[in-house]
Amino acid sequence: MSENLTDELDLMKISGPPSFSDMPMETVYKIVGKVDPYSRLAVRKVCRNLRNVIDDTDPGFKYVKVDLSRYASRLWLTNIGRGAICYSRNSNDPGCTVRRTSQSKSIEKTQLDAILDDLAVIVKNPKLRLDNFVIVSSHEASKQFVEWIRDIAQSGILLHTKKIKLDIFPLKDVFGVLSHCKPGFLEDIEFYCYDSAGKMDEIINLEQWKRAKSINIEGRVCEDIPIEHFFHFSRITIKLRKLSVSDAIKIRDDLMKSAHFEYAYIKIIEGVDPDVLRAINPNYHPYDALDPFEHGNYTFRISSDKDDLALL
Repeated sequence: MSENLTDELDLMKISGPPSFSDMPMETVYKIVGKVDPYSRLAVRKVCRNLRNVIDDTDPGFKYVKVDLSRYASRLWLTNIGRGAICYSRNSNDPGCTVRRTSQSKSIEKTQLDAILDDLAVIVKNPKLRLDNFVIVSSHEASKQFVEWIRDIAQSGILLHTKKIKLDIFPLKDVFGVLSHCKPGFLEDIEFYCYDSAGKMDEIINLEQWKRAKSINIEGRVCEDIPIEHFFHFSRITIKLRKLSVSDAIKIRDDLMKSAHFEYAYIKIIEGVDPDVLRAINPNYHPYDALDPFEHGNYTFRISSDKDDLALL
């Protein structure tokens, strides 16, 4: 009896505690489900089994923000400001240091390669469904980001996000990113663009543009886009150099009568012409320019400097 017990104890000492590979898969999935999204990126690198489990698990977040700054890049998996993963250049070697909270590790990759590799793990998860994807970039980084997302798309993966915000992107790279989002799933497009050259005609012909519901364009003047190309949107925020009477009539007869229209904020660089407002509402009088006025089911407001028109 005692000999058998001794043998069993010795066997337990040799075998040690159970490993993940010894656990039922249901238990492993439950454990992984309790690991925070940031830690999953590290746990995934432990072994192939854990990598497969994490890649087959709902990521557990709906928000991603990427800041591709020149000297330090950051990755957020929550819209709460703290807790981002920071990728910073090393001063004495070509690699970078990855930090989160009090932990840090130096690796041989460049900071941009490192953050994009981690981002690839996230977007390749077939269960990823984001509410918001924000990318803050620079001219150099946006080019590499577009090449990265093009490589992702070549494997048959499109980005599933309801909203995308591109901050400080050249127009050609805005096209490159939008064209690899899932048409129909993407509802809200927002971008800050510092140039006006090319690609806008290609952007407005994308299915992603045609099937979205909201547009917010900052930085550039949308004088090269026929006004009717905005009429399928429910929510519109744009800047124009001027608004013609003929375009105002289109807004009155087409946009404002559509069942899906909610609001439009239009900044007009040369100011709001009273003739434009009369085209929308024949009862408009310039003495009432700063007061809200109504037409049908909508209220109009003009800013104090008379260069902002709000259709609510």
